[in-house]
Amino acid sequence: MRLQAPRTAPEFQTHDIHGEPIRLDQFRGRKVMLCFFRDAACPFCNFRVYELTHQYKAWQRQGVEVIAVFSSTAEEVREYVARHPRPFRLIADPDLTLYNQYGVERSGSALLKAMLFKLPRIIRGVLTGGRPSKNPNVTLVPADFLINEKGYIVETWYGRDTSDHIPLKRVQRFIGEASKARPTAKTA
Repeated sequence: MRLQAPRTAPEFQTHDIHGEPIRLDQFRGRKVMLCFFRDAACPFCNFRVYELTHQYKAWQRQGVEVIAVFSSTAEEVREYVARHPRPFRLIADPDLTLYNQYGVERSGSALLKAMLFKLPRIIRGVLTGGRPSKNPNVTLVPADFLINEKGYIVETWYGRDTSDHIPLKRVQRFIGEASKARPTAKTA
């Protein structure tokens, strides 16, 4: 079930791909962009990680952290995504625990739509390290969550196809905004 903003971001406690503990609440006081990807070998995903890598230093200076979650194993994320240095935290979630917690969806038609209409993005993804693979979660649709300094989701983005992430202009607007979301009756 999709999460609606504004609401408290579901807490999690897990390990990143290097075995280091990571909890969402350790980032209180900073804004967080929480990104859910399909799998580590996905060309779409690799191109988006490339984009985030190039934005991250400027965003971090503005008080923003990026956390990227993949449905692949830690070994696969290290092989495909982290073979190039990534300045933000990467989480492997092959059991889809975090995906389920955040309502990330599956869609065969979203996969087909991306394959038919996003060929240039596929090519750019392959050039940045992605390779199509036999991932059992190939129909996962990306999702992004913008979380303010107090731990509230202020914007959700559920992709329309398997290459669709929140536009970087919206992220930049989020970075520049003061925290506006406050707990409401819907907050859990």
